[in-house]
Order: sequence, then C-alpha cells, then structure tokens
Amino acid sequence: MARRFKTGLTLTVSLVCTTGLLLAGCAGGGATSDDGKVTGDVNTANTVKEVGEGGTATYTITYPISNWNVLNTGGSTYSVLDIASVLLPSVFPIEPDNTPKLNSTLVTSAKKVGDSPQTLRYTIDPKATWSDGEPITADDFTYTWRALDPRECPKCQASNTAGYDRIASVKGTDEGRTVTVEFDKPYVDWQALFTPILPAHVAEKYGPTDTAAGLEKSFNEGFAKNVPKVSGGPFRIKEYTSDGSVVMVRNEKWYGAKPHLEKLVFRLITDVAQQPTSLANQEVDAIYPHPQVDIVEQIEELPNVKYQVTPGASVHNIWLNLNAAPMKDKALRKAIFQAVSVPQVIDKTIGQFDESAKPLKGHMFLPGAPGYEDAVSKYEYGIGDVEKAKQTLTDAGYTGVGEKVVDPDGKAVPTLRFAVQAGDKLRTSEAQLVKAALAPVGVDVQIATVANTVDAVQEGNWAITVGTITSSPFAATTNVPYYLGCPKGVTFCRFNLGNYGNPKVDDLLNAALSAPTAEAAAKSLQEADDIVSSDYAVLPLYQNRSFLAYDAKLGNIRDNSLSFPTYNTEQWGLLGES
Repeated sequence: MARRFKTGLTLTVSLVCTTGLLLAGCAGGGATSDDGKVTGDVNTANTVKEVGEGGTATYTITYPISNWNVLNTGGSTYSVLDIASVLLPSVFPIEPDNTPKLNSTLVTSAKKVGDSPQTLRYTIDPKATWSDGEPITADDFTYTWRALDPRECPKCQASNTAGYDRIASVKGTDEGRTVTVEFDKPYVDWQALFTPILPAHVAEKYGPTDTAAGLEKSFNEGFAKNVPKVSGGPFRIKEYTSDGSVVMVRNEKWYGAKPHLEKLVFRLITDVAQQPTSLANQEVDAIYPHPQVDIVEQIEELPNVKYQVTPGASVHNIWLNLNAAPMKDKALRKAIFQAVSVPQVIDKTIGQFDESAKPLKGHMFLPGAPGYEDAVSKYEYGIGDVEKAKQTLTDAGYTGVGEKVVDPDGKAVPTLRFAVQAGDKLRTSEAQLVKAALAPVGVDVQIATVANTVDAVQEGNWAITVGTITSSPFAATTNVPYYLGCPKGVTFCRFNLGNYGNPKVDDLLNAALSAPTAEAAAKSLQEADDIVSSDYAVLPLYQNRSFLAYDAKLGNIRDNSLSFPTYNTEQWGLLGES
C-alpha cells in the first residue's frame, strides 16, 4: 500500500549558523554528517532562516493518482496525501514529532467548551479563504462531517468515520466564522477531527449536498475524479500533466505567510530504484522512497545531498485476505504466521541498514507509546517454526502437509497470490521470504506484481499482501479504519484490507472512542489487540522508518511521517536564489 519507517537514533540539537558556498542564509535546527545524514530536533531539522525568493522545487511521488479525494478510501494513497497536505487546511496538523498543533493560520481557537453533551467550538480566522475567493466557513466543516458520517451518507466511501459518526450537529454563527460542534456520544480524540476539511461550495457543483445521494456523488465522484481546482493552502494546482505529474503555483489568495518558492512540481516516478538517479541528475530536488539498503547506499555517495532517517508513525504488516476461500480457515492462517520468521524478514530487509529494528509485538500501538505491550508472542506469531506450522495443519485435519496441502474437505489449497507494488524491491523481498517460508509446509505462493496495490486490494484477487498502516497520537481513532468490521454484505471498507471483523473488537474500539481518558481508551485497545492476535488475520512485522533525501540547496524541507514532508511547503526555499 505505502510506506513509513522508525529508527533508534539518539537525536540532539545543533544551532550552528553555517555560511559559505551557495548558502544564502543561516541554517539551524540540526547537524549534517559527512555522508549527508541530518540529525537533530525533528521539528527543526534543516531549518534555514533566510532563503531566496522564487524558483521551482520538484518533489517525487511514487503512486499514480486514480482518485483525488484524500478522505476517500481509494484516494488515501501516499501521492494524494503528499498533495493534499499542500492544498487542504487542517485544524490540528501533526508536527514531525507526532504531536498535534493548532493551525493558527486557519483558526484562532479550537477547544472543548462542554461535556454534557460534549461540545467543541472553532473560531475561523476572518482572512481564511479558498483560492477562488470563497471564504472558509462553517459550511466546509458541515460538509466534511456529513460526508464522513455514515448516518448522513451511508454510501460515501470514507477512509475513516471515527468521531464524525458521533456528531449530532455542526452549526455556524458570526457569518460562518464560528463553528459549534455537538456530539451525541463522547469522543476522546476530538482533535483528530477536520484534518483536513473539504470545500463545501465545490461539492455543491458536483451534486446537491442536502441529500445523501448528492453527498455520495460529490464525495465518491466529484472530489475523486476531478483534479482539484480550488486550494486552501499556500499553492494551487496549475496543471496535471500527461505523464501523471502535478504542477503547482503560488495561491494568490493564501492567507498565511507568502511561499518562498514560485512553483512546486510533483513528479511521478513509479520505479523507486530510479529515484536516486533522478536526484543525482538534478531532475528532482527531493525523494521520499522506501528506505531500502541499496537506495540508502546510493544516497550516501551523492555530493550535495542531505537525507533523514527518522522515526516513522506507521507499521509494516502482512495482511491475509479473509474474503479468499482458503483464508477463511483460522488453522491455515495460524500455520502461515508460525512458518514466517519475522526476525529473518527484518534481517534480510531493513535490518541491513538499521540494526536497531525489532519485531513488532502488537497491532494497536507504536513501540514506546502508552499502551504498547506484547500481544502476539503467546500466539506464536512470526516464529519461523515450520514443524509447528505443519502440526497445526495436521491437527486441523489437513493432509499432504509438507508436500501439497489439502484442506479437511479434500480440496487442494490453491496457490496463494501475494500482491506487491511493481518496482517495490522491499516488498518484493518480503514476499519472496514468505514464499520460501511456506514452501516446506506444502503451501505454494505466487508473487504477483501490480501497477497499483490499492486498486488491486479492492479488486480482491489476492490472498496475501504487505501493507503499511499509519498510527497517530489518536490511538483509538487510528485503529478504526483497519480493525472495525465492515457492514454486513460489504467485502472491503475503509482500510480494512482483509475484511477482518470480530464483534468483540468492534465493541472495544467503540468503547475506546468513548473513553473519558486516553488511559481508559488504551485499556480497551489492549483488550482488542489480544483478540485480533488470536484471530490470525494480520501479522505485524516492524515499525517503519521514513527516508527523505533532498538537494542541499533546498531549505526548510524535513521529514514528517504523519503530515508528510509537504506539510510546510510555504517555508521551503532555494539557497542562493534572489
């Protein structure tokens, strides 16, 4: 699906002012090693106090865009998330250190003003407008809520409905500049809401948004199929080119600090292996690929290139498709998880450039986060024990174990299709390790490269895949898209890739969302994690690392694994420009 990555680096801060060469300003907030590695405070890494005005920066995207709606299940790809971070305003965007921060450019205040019922109040800055001159108002908050609330729009393909499905009303006063939100159920992660918002006046052009059918049309078709013409951020889209790249120019109606760059280009390079070459040839200024050992080594050798390996706010998992007939049997799923060695997968992949990488021991939390504990070892996840895997199948009535496995009904277990993104060497390597682990059990695996993993997963012709899922400071909200069961009769929803569902997990997730404190929410999530583990649907591998590499002349770009490096493009600038 996508990417992100963790590291065990010890971070320190250096505020040394460096001048000379092509540097036009004073750089701070980090240190750079001889090979170009940037370390220091993740919130200020690569800070440059003075950069030039004008010029163009080119940033690489990896995945072709087939859906532009970042809040839609089909649109929440990394390419669209990178772009939406520039175009769509959020109330509480996430900082590089994974903490939410009020967007004071959009709203002057956002706070909880009542508990019974829970009530929020947002005050929109009077200067906040969309790029076509329309003011940002309560209407935009109302539309975003209704499109993401399945009670208001049952057929809207929302990537996450958490919190929105608990709102009773959204009302605007003061000409729409004050927004009051009331809930019919408590919501612990309320700061996760309205990040981002969609322009209601644009939605109305796609369908009558006062009806469920109109909401569905605007959300699933209008925002999804049309290149965004309206922006609430520092840049707006000028052109979507025939090669799948996106050209942006300054948003003249932008209500924040004027961007330093004149133009921002998102260049599509689907072959990750070619991205370092494009950076070396100065065809692009920044790349954000999976951190594979060969790519890291190439970047280390490039002159005038900086890079960051930073803690990632996501995890790498193996997903089983519970819609596929053979995967409906828990014994086969358990045997797969017993046969695969997670330590070996790590050693053969990211462990080659980060020795601190360790197996992930749960589904619901990042390592080190409050609530993280070992939820998988007692279920023998990722132990690499072929004999135990064989015994599990034999005990369940399978035959042909060790040769060609036959299920208890006498049907041969078909070859399992492992879907991986074309050109993604990391995931291909992981798929090959899984294939090798299952061969002595008597289970065949076919590695199938696909042009777009998101589309392939939704089409359903797969049994196994490797997927990255994002975590956040809002643990209860984060886990809903992945582990809350789909509605009856639905085989794919949100980011529940394998159509996992357990009513007990659903209850615990909802309890976490309604919890009075984060600590109470964590307790419910720990119980849910144990049940998910006992169901053998998702095999956690490791916490990801983010890898951002960029031309040394590009100031103020830095990694942000939740809001993406594009979270602060108005601050980007070229050193030496005038």
